[in-house]
Amino acid sequence: MTGTDLIVLAPWIAFAVGLAAIGLLLLRSRRAQRSRHPGSGPADRGPASQPNPQESRCHENNAPAGPQ
Repeated sequence: MTGTDLIVLAPWIAFAVGLAAIGLLLLRSRRAQRSRHPGSGPADRGPASQPNPQESRCHENNAPAGPQ
């Protein structure tokens, strides 16, 4: 490999190393977030996880369905 080849190749190698470092940091931060909040997955969110207190107080909306 000549000096000219190294001059052309060095910036690409530095770019690849920097890109890999950023990717690893992002991957680690996502893993750290998951381990810090074990119960905050998508299955724990949503309307079924916590009932609406207004619905439990309003008897007209919670009345069993019957003939109208």
